[in-house]
Amino acid sequence: MDEHKERELNDYLDLLFWTETASESEIQGAMSVASGITKEDLKMAVKCMIESDRPGLVLYFPELVTNRFSLSDLRGQHPALAEAMDVLVDSMKRREHDPSYPLKGYGRTLGCIGKLQYLGVITPAQRELLISELASVKRIGFRLDKWTWARTKPN
Repeated sequence: MDEHKERELNDYLDLLFWTETASESEIQGAMSVASGITKEDLKMAVKCMIESDRPGLVLYFPELVTNRFSLSDLRGQHPALAEAMDVLVDSMKRREHDPSYPLKGYGRTLGCIGKLQYLGVITPAQRELLISELASVKRIGFRLDKWTWARTKPN
């Protein structure tokens, strides 16, 4: 390997080491000012971290995830997930009229997501995105059009 390629490889390895320990805001800052080969190397390093040691980075850089999908995409392929999501949707609808009604199905849906990762159906990064989506459903509610479409979509 020539000296230029060796230096480029060492620079990339240094960047990988840095992304292992840098905070999310430090990485975001570096990404915002980087350009050219440095930006491409940084994207590659972050993607590597997302796929290995730091899947949580996906919440800051979702555009770097391969094979991205949503809960509604997965529900048609996995009946257990669809059932858990149906329970969640039904309990959220009931809570609109009776705020004391308990939220049901959230834990089941979360458990299904974890099991899909355990079975190798989804990656840790994909799990992080799905959990984030599920948390937003719990926090701010769901868009009926999206979830209703997903519930009524023929298998």
